[in-house]
Amino acid sequence: MAGLISIIAQIAVVLLMIWVAWHDARHFKIRNTVVLALLVLYLPVEGVLGFQHLQGDLFAGALLFMVGFIMWMLRALGGGDAKLMLPLGMHLGFDGLMPFAMLLMVMSVLLYLGIVLSRVMGAERGIGGWMAGMKETGKVPYGVLLAIASVPVLILNIFMIA
Repeated sequence: MAGLISIIAQIAVVLLMIWVAWHDARHFKIRNTVVLALLVLYLPVEGVLGFQHLQGDLFAGALLFMVGFIMWMLRALGGGDAKLMLPLGMHLGFDGLMPFAMLLMVMSVLLYLGIVLSRVMGAERGIGGWMAGMKETGKVPYGVLLAIASVPVLILNIFMIA
């Protein structure tokens, strides 16, 4: 029963991250309620298993938050993105940091190339126009990349518990 509660909570985390991607892509904003919900969902995800990975999860969350905070201070990341890093890191755990970081790096490079190519090609509509607009405004919905990089790792975590 405890494992089932954890799996359901982890599925909720995956769904929330998908919602973060959709909402951030449309509004360039990550709501505090989502960050709080992810923090609260950590309790059933790990709590029913006795917080076996608490130290590694706290380390991962703190590390990602520090990186996000520094990037926010440098104006390279929005405040919502930086806040999202704490609960996201806790859910990814220490073991999930490396695959997440690698996926995030690849996605970041692909997004940058997409923005540059969209601008060079003069895209005005669709995804290309959306990316070209990022170059003009300087706003990048980084929550989309955080979600794309984290969801596969979160899904793998679900299968490891099941």
